[in-house]
Amino acid sequence: MVQTIKRALRHALENLSETNFLTFCQELRDRREEPRVLYSHVEDKSVLQITDLLVSTFTEPIALHVALDLLRLINCNEEAETLNSKTKACVDKGDPTFRKTSTGELETEPSQEARNHVAGQRPFQAAGPGGPPASVKTPEEVEAEAKARVLSEGGDDRNKRLVLSRWTIQFGQYKGQSFKWLLENDVGYTAWWLASHLEQQQDTRGQNSMAVNKDSLERYAVAYPEVLKEVRTLQSAGEALGFGRYKSVTLQKLYESKDEDKISYVNFLRSKSSTCNPGTKMEVAVRYILHRDKNLATNRPTTSFAPRAVRKRQTRKKGVQSTTRQPTRPVRKKPKWS
Repeated sequence: MVQTIKRALRHALENLSETNFLTFCQELRDRREEPRVLYSHVEDKSVLQITDLLVSTFTEPIALHVALDLLRLINCNEEAETLNSKTKACVDKGDPTFRKTSTGELETEPSQEARNHVAGQRPFQAAGPGGPPASVKTPEEVEAEAKARVLSEGGDDRNKRLVLSRWTIQFGQYKGQSFKWLLENDVGYTAWWLASHLEQQQDTRGQNSMAVNKDSLERYAVAYPEVLKEVRTLQSAGEALGFGRYKSVTLQKLYESKDEDKISYVNFLRSKSSTCNPGTKMEVAVRYILHRDKNLATNRPTTSFAPRAVRKRQTRKKGVQSTTRQPTRPVRKKPKWS
């Protein structure tokens, strides 16, 4: 039986002692936040009636938060934690919870959990090609495991988005982790990988298990504007500024220039971070500059993803192999995502 918030609320209230249940009802009545609950609505009411009252007054998700707050208020902390754990699957629709910086911006640095995972993979990576070949699970195997995991967590395996979030990565340094875990723990490398994947994509979609896994991760990640915004910033490196005195200069070349006039112009654009209009070429330029600033501050490598057509023109003109895909500042080795 699939767990629901309403059913979990009822069980939590049933497990309270008579005294704690009466105290819970009293605190519910005395809440000052809207919507308010009248005394007559809670007086001499049963567990079932109070459960119905909570859901009808607040809706299931909000009723859960209200109940958790009240349980903690009356020092029923163990009951609150039990209720919280039993309803995690109910409120989980497969969407990641993105980490934020202290200023409220998207955190693109890897979490400590991600760093620990990568550190744990290094002994296996150091073994080199002489070790046994890495196995890649078929899409059917990954799907079956994802559904089993959803069911074990009390979720609904008919929810395709939820199941997709539990798919496991079959390549790279985060192999074995779920799609949702990746977006929650290293959205910066998610954006880097996605930009690379989209730029290199050819007519090989879905031809083997690895390709299906990568395409599935792409399908999961592109649904979130936060990720696409980071991807757009990475892709903008090879594009011309498009306005002003340096409109024909690419953002990457403008940022990396040693020319004093161009450095001054970059500083001018940097000062427009709070005033430029959303969706404009200036906003794209400012976001790229701030992105590069952040990478410099954290010693994180930066890779440009120039459009393929532009890269070919540059190669023909110079008569040498293009190097735009090389790291602009190779501080540390990138993970092998493909």
